[in-house]
Amino acid sequence: MPAPRPTAEQAALAELRSPTCATTTQFFAPHVLEHADGEPLVHGVLMDGDVHQVHFRPQSEDYFLVIIVLDTPDGWKVLGARASARARVALSIVSETLLAEDITRTTGLEPTDAYSVGDAWARPGRHPSRRTFTRWTLCPEGDRPGEFEDKLTRLLDLTQEAAPRIRALGDACDINVTVGYCGYAEQMWGAPIGREDLSRLAALGAGLDIDLYASGPALAGVP
Repeated sequence: MPAPRPTAEQAALAELRSPTCATTTQFFAPHVLEHADGEPLVHGVLMDGDVHQVHFRPQSEDYFLVIIVLDTPDGWKVLGARASARARVALSIVSETLLAEDITRTTGLEPTDAYSVGDAWARPGRHPSRRTFTRWTLCPEGDRPGEFEDKLTRLLDLTQEAAPRIRALGDACDINVTVGYCGYAEQMWGAPIGREDLSRLAALGAGLDIDLYASGPALAGVP
């Protein structure tokens, strides 16, 4: 009986153990990866047809490093390695008068995180106090691997039907799509927004707030 066919994750791990591409050495040699059970931890696999992008995360960094493998009839072919930013894309609605449940009721959407003005809270080392404003957040993709533009499209898909109700909150709320973009300083990518998504963003009556962060060591030299 033939041996089971390796998975994309196994092919990527094999490439890390014995690199065959110069870019694998360039990107991965300067980093120490997060591990689980003695192996580099796979944070996700994104697929585009026969191309699989296997995501790993360096310790103490917010971006991902990616091994790209192609599924062929003869097995997995390693195409190379790259960095991928951690993009967090969220709808944020802030109010000094409305409660989180008011915003939920008006929009018809369930937040992924929320607190209300007047809620008790305490920062570490500080005396307890109360929230001075409401923050209602919808962040469907969280910190999972994924491109900024894909996460933005997913968020706008979820909010499109509710857009008139969200826009109507504008008199009492500050409405923004917020983006935390944490990339590898040696390979930063852009934040493209297509025409259709720009139109849908405008329909929300939302601003766009993008915070860019870059960090990480220099690429390794290769012969």
